[in-house]
Amino acid sequence: MTSALAFGQVTEGRTSTGLRYLERKSDSDTLTFFFHGLGLDATDYLGYLSHTDTHGIALNLRGYEPDRSAGIPPVPLASHIRMAAAFVEEVSRENADKKIVLLGFSLGADLILQLAEQWQDGRGVPAVHAAVLLDPNVNQSTMTISRMFAEADPTDPVPAFKRLVNLAPDKDGFRSLCHYLAKVAPKDFEQVAQLSRDMITYWRPDGYEQFGARLHNVTRVADHVRLVLSASYGEHLSAMRTAMGRHGDGGNVSVELTELDHFDLIDEDRLASVLAPFTG
Repeated sequence: MTSALAFGQVTEGRTSTGLRYLERKSDSDTLTFFFHGLGLDATDYLGYLSHTDTHGIALNLRGYEPDRSAGIPPVPLASHIRMAAAFVEEVSRENADKKIVLLGFSLGADLILQLAEQWQDGRGVPAVHAAVLLDPNVNQSTMTISRMFAEADPTDPVPAFKRLVNLAPDKDGFRSLCHYLAKVAPKDFEQVAQLSRDMITYWRPDGYEQFGARLHNVTRVADHVRLVLSASYGEHLSAMRTAMGRHGDGGNVSVELTELDHFDLIDEDRLASVLAPFTG
């Protein structure tokens, strides 16, 4: 792996397979991997990485780099998981003396669920100290944006962008969605549409048993698991806890229901608070 651009103490690196990432190196005893949401990228974590004293790496999924031009064929979900797993495994081996923490936001949290599935066979699994999932999906009812993007015309996503903005409940929600779309719009939307369709296929339309089983896989590879949920998850929390309990995880997973908007979960100060118990 090599480093190129620098953002203060944060450098940009590239793996031998072409994945790009932002890294804040430190001699801390923890190493945190960050996974971004649908249509977003590693720069969502740049603020946190720039101010933390701990070692952190934010990965860009292939085709989601902020300056990536069109031309790469749409990358299927299975390939994203394979590349992300190989990256985490390689870097974890290179930092064998450090405790590994995984943090994922939205689709990034779903990626952690899928990495845990991949590691169930015991091959390549790193010793994960903690896994932090910010608003993971629980079924298709929590996938409003993914559904819109999956159904959109990949060559003309603007109508889908307009429909999404129209869902804003208030000025704060409107501002959040506009900020989100400002990051998504420059991306190759064929990549976004492909991943949206794949993620819709990954989840059942309703019910919570699938979520409970997948979260249980995470508890088998991580010593600590923490769920942090935005306010909209209040309607799901009871059923989520019930599903977790059926898999014996009712008391093994810490759950925090916040009053925050979905996108506020990756605010720099919020990330610092969420990670403090595992990286402090």
